[in-house]
Amino acid sequence: MNIIKQSEKPNWIWFNGNIWRHCTSEFFEPSYWHRQHAVVGQANGRGQVVFFQYLERQFVLRHYCRGGLMGQLVSRDHYLYLGKALSRCWQEFELLSRLQQMNLPAPVPVAAQLVRDGLFYRADLITQRIEQAQDLSQLLMHQRLSSAIWAKVGATIRLFHEAGVDHSDLNIHNIMLDADEKVWIIDLDKSRIRKPALKWQQANLDRLYRSLEKERQQLPHWYWLKSDWLLLVQGYRGMLQ
Repeated sequence: MNIIKQSEKPNWIWFNGNIWRHCTSEFFEPSYWHRQHAVVGQANGRGQVVFFQYLERQFVLRHYCRGGLMGQLVSRDHYLYLGKALSRCWQEFELLSRLQQMNLPAPVPVAAQLVRDGLFYRADLITQRIEQAQDLSQLLMHQRLSSAIWAKVGATIRLFHEAGVDHSDLNIHNIMLDADEKVWIIDLDKSRIRKPALKWQQANLDRLYRSLEKERQQLPHWYWLKSDWLLLVQGYRGMLQ
């Protein structure tokens, strides 16, 4: 991947030269894409997520924000600056770049921005949108998934684990299925590559199971059974055979 770095203090920008020929700070402003009539959708979450079209492709712009109690007690989108290499935007951009080299089904990194503000910074990330894909939580609100799909989900998680990818927030919203029934794993903020070990791998799976149970208890229609989890585990273990 041809990563191009540019600096215009207080901004640092990295972008994928294989996809874009240039990138400016405006590209990280949702208002810019609205003015271009390029916005094709938005998503709810901790931060603002905007889907836009540019050069005949669709992209996802995400502004880094804290959620939960920390987001209420301190600034939602300011982080302590400890150097560019330790910033959340660069670490996720660099991780996604490595996952591309490993041919793992994760979003293609396109651009990242860090804006220095004294002792703190704000950050944004742009990735290429996965075409014709929905996250599993959206699907499960309307239909059950086949046993083959659940097995694919487990097998895909196993691929990431064998590569040492410890997902910091593996939940049902961060697993997507495209029109060809290919499974993708997204939102790798604060994730990392480490030595494979049963403890953190099981912690990933436990987190995913809790998210399924949480949705089942909170939503009026949730087409998931505990037997589906057994299918996922079988797919996960099947990668060892």
